[in-house]
Amino acid sequence: MRIFALLILAFFVSCSDRQTKEIPVNENPKPSLSVIQASFPLRLHEINLEEATNTVQVNDGIVLKLEETFQEYTKSIEFSDSSQNIKDLYINTLQLQDSLHTLFVMLLKAYPTGELNSKVLFYDNQKKAFIGEALDFKLYALYDLLDGTLIPTTLKKDFNITSPEIESLDFNKDGKNDYQFKRLWHNGTFNAMHTTILTVNNSTSDTLYFCEKGLGELAGKKSCL
Repeated sequence: MRIFALLILAFFVSCSDRQTKEIPVNENPKPSLSVIQASFPLRLHEINLEEATNTVQVNDGIVLKLEETFQEYTKSIEFSDSSQNIKDLYINTLQLQDSLHTLFVMLLKAYPTGELNSKVLFYDNQKKAFIGEALDFKLYALYDLLDGTLIPTTLKKDFNITSPEIESLDFNKDGKNDYQFKRLWHNGTFNAMHTTILTVNNSTSDTLYFCEKGLGELAGKKSCL
């Protein structure tokens, strides 16, 4: 009986230890949000994420929206290691402006892989309000983060990908800028360039064009809408 009681005690101690290591998101300190001025066309390897002179001030409403976006991104994450922290998943935010809109590109790490991800938010400069939902723009196949610097991946170099990640253009010829996003899709066996062009109106962002172009063994294979 004594041995059985000791086993029961050990079980509950083990469970208690696991519980104390779980860190709910809302108990982690918020990241120190910062915004860096960038320009179209955007090539991430040209951006110095740690250059203080590039930092710009944004209003409280923008800061609040960035905080909400980050909280939404991390809300389901639970760490089992007390040395890890939610705020470490935030890298920086880039601001891209034209006459009508501003794009905020929030650079993030995925958990637990640490791969590069981003959320793109669209902002109406005249109404001073955000438009639609944040765009999930994954960048892990194009860049790695090393000591605070974005480094092109081996795949990006091997496929000689030189196109910008984001650029503005008037795709539908309506006199207003649309936004083209290019990223490398990679799942271990399949590689393709994804090109998406979005237009932004009063309340939403809509897809005008999407194309998947195969790379490597699938070069020449193309599917566009």
